[in-house]
Amino acid sequence: MKNYYIYIIPLFLLLTAFSDASSTKEKTVINSHSYFPINKNITLIYKSSFGESVTTYFRNGEFTISSSESEKFKYKQTLLIKDDGVYVSEIYQYLKIFLFIKKEATFTYGKPLLRFPLPLTPGINWVCEGVEYSDGDMNKVKVTGKALDKEFVITKAGRFEAIKLESLIEGTANAKNRVTEWYAEGIGLIKAKIIIEGGGVMGFLRDMLGYGTIEFELQEIRKQ
Repeated sequence: MKNYYIYIIPLFLLLTAFSDASSTKEKTVINSHSYFPINKNITLIYKSSFGESVTTYFRNGEFTISSSESEKFKYKQTLLIKDDGVYVSEIYQYLKIFLFIKKEATFTYGKPLLRFPLPLTPGINWVCEGVEYSDGDMNKVKVTGKALDKEFVITKAGRFEAIKLESLIEGTANAKNRVTEWYAEGIGLIKAKIIIEGGGVMGFLRDMLGYGTIEFELQEIRKQ
């Protein structure tokens, strides 16, 4: 049985040096790492459709690892941050659907898949097509996205000026998910909303468990 593309959270793409969110409106992000802070003393806590989620970040050579975990899922991305964009090299995910039903998969990409280009400028559009590999299967995937204007987002963690991104992720088995994300400079992901429209495992979550929309929102910036 094929493993289909499961984009639970194409969010958690954060990474290098924590600072407060900027209060000034800048059209273009000059520092390619400004939306991806890594700090061993900082843990980001999100309120999500799967319960409380804890996210941490660390480096492994040239790659940045984003690791997110809750009681019902684990999600780890191996990311390559370049001056021209954020690329995904590998995704590991574990999902506990019912008490005795679990889904685990690792997806790799022969050529890292572009998640979004850098610098992020309101109005920019992008399209990326790639091939993913999992358990000997090969499937095509396509990401279409655009960056909208900056806006202020209020969560339990505070008030942040964030740039809004919208992406359409299409994969095998008619899998289709619409993803809206808000990123703040110096912190990373503030909020995300995933609408499940297509088939695949995410379609199963929608039809059987009622997860038609999956949401994440920054609840706490926890200092150790």
